[in-house]
Amino acid sequence: MHNNRKLYFVIVIVTIIFVTIPNFSIAQSSISSPYSRFGIGETNIFNNPINNAMGGVGYTYSRNNSINYLNPASYAGIDTTSLVFDVGFYSEWVTLSNNSYKSNGNKTSLSHIFIGFPIGNKFKFALGIIPMSSVEFNTSETIIDSIIGKYTKSYESLGGLNKALLGASFSPIKNLSFGVNLEYIFGNYYKSSTIAFPDSTYMYSSRVENNYHVNAFNFSLGLQYFQPLPNGDKIGLGAIYDFASKFPTDNIISRYTFTSSAGNEYMKDSIHKETSSNSIQYPSTIGVGLSYEKTNKLYVGIDGRYINWSDFKFQSDYINTNFVNNLKISIGGEWKPDAYGSYFQKAVYRFGAFYDNGMLEFNNNRINELGVSFGIGLPIKKSNTLINISFEYINKGTKENDLIKEDYFRLGLSFSAKDLWFFKRKYQ
Repeated sequence: MHNNRKLYFVIVIVTIIFVTIPNFSIAQSSISSPYSRFGIGETNIFNNPINNAMGGVGYTYSRNNSINYLNPASYAGIDTTSLVFDVGFYSEWVTLSNNSYKSNGNKTSLSHIFIGFPIGNKFKFALGIIPMSSVEFNTSETIIDSIIGKYTKSYESLGGLNKALLGASFSPIKNLSFGVNLEYIFGNYYKSSTIAFPDSTYMYSSRVENNYHVNAFNFSLGLQYFQPLPNGDKIGLGAIYDFASKFPTDNIISRYTFTSSAGNEYMKDSIHKETSSNSIQYPSTIGVGLSYEKTNKLYVGIDGRYINWSDFKFQSDYINTNFVNNLKISIGGEWKPDAYGSYFQKAVYRFGAFYDNGMLEFNNNRINELGVSFGIGLPIKKSNTLINISFEYINKGTKENDLIKEDYFRLGLSFSAKDLWFFKRKYQ
């Protein structure tokens, strides 16, 4: 009977992975964020409904039925006899506005897939894949020239990066753990600039396309320590460090001319391609967290994260002067009314907020973010599975100096499941 349950568990995991992994490459937003054109794109993208419902708190968070990849030391919380599976999705609705216009859009995508398991009592491991950044931007302007007539200049950027990681934690003594995430970074960016003559039958339009393909490795370290209190509660301390890295890129630049008719493009000149190699200089990250926890009842934490974005370079010979060092403060927690009570008393209620002073600055205006969130973890009866739902509202940017203000509403959904796996049965 137990072996049949294991087989069913594996089939469910494999099915979900094969169905959801393609979403990393095909999920696209129906609206363009103007800030995603800078650097590697939007980096404060959705992660995990558990953490997001708590304002992004996670450096001191560790559970035996979910995977918290914000701090690899947290994998120590996985039971020594269990396999943990964690998969999540999200939808977001965004409104962009300035002093002249307003537009709306939405997207739905996969947020993460993780599997966690123990090897012995002191070593715990996690395998998974998560999005790292997202780019989608396009803009155009129409110009009327007295000599050549009307033409359109347009710019487009698409793509992003993902992380596939192997994480490990080591707990030498009770309440202390160290962790490491070994990360494979992959993805691509497409950027184009086009000059088009929509009303001319004899002028050829032209386009320059830049394709950057990224394949790189990175790693981060984590630490967690919990100090028990006389009443059984505990104080948690957490820290992470993500090393600065150079991501090599294989680049292809294409140039060609074309004409347009009935919405279709017809190439006139053959594509001229140039290949080269370069890199992206990605900055270091340091994070610290502090928490208070009443086991199986209450958890409250505060996290701080600092990223040296002023060290960022997209292609090694180019420095984007709009980047500034970035600080994010998150506060949040969760509460379980009664672990032995009715169904909704056993549910986990989460809440949080964060402030991010932004990594971009234009005309002395920081593109900061402010968010509030809440959520719930609903247990499935007679199982170790939790359905996690999160709700967020995020305000980003400003309308000052004709900049763009963005308002996000996000809905997150994840399934975190734990199943007994690594033990010997005495009776068959």
